[in-house]
Amino acid sequence: MKWPPLIDTVHLPWWVVARDTIATLLAWCLLLYFIHDMVVMSVYWLLRAVGIGFTPPWAPGEMWRDAEPFLKVVGLLTLWLTIFATARWRLLTNLQRATRQPRPLDPQRQAEAFHVSAEVFETLQDASSTTVHGVDPETGRGSPDTRVAMDD
Repeated sequence: MKWPPLIDTVHLPWWVVARDTIATLLAWCLLLYFIHDMVVMSVYWLLRAVGIGFTPPWAPGEMWRDAEPFLKVVGLLTLWLTIFATARWRLLTNLQRATRQPRPLDPQRQAEAFHVSAEVFETLQDASSTTVHGVDPETGRGSPDTRVAMDD
């Protein structure tokens, strides 16, 4: 798992990267448009904290009253995500679990699963280099006419 999930440009065409970047910027602009009053309120409070005062464009308490339901939902979602990530942190970041493979089959059982005869199996085990003839190209399985030639 790669965190944070960023747009990876290694294997993507340029137009996909451009499309995703533009879509991301447009989404941020849309979000800022919807919360522009909240941004003005935050700037007002920051300036007021350092001693710079100006008349806000809203009545006292009006902005908080309008924003309170939205902020409660945002706070609840943030709390839920934080608890979820904290509770499952080990599971989310466990690279050994993510890359773990099942145990390999016993070589004899694997040969049986691919319909390889005992003679062919022994030849494959003993040879350092071989050529296998008669394997089905679609399934990769052997057949009764499968033969193995040892290369020199």
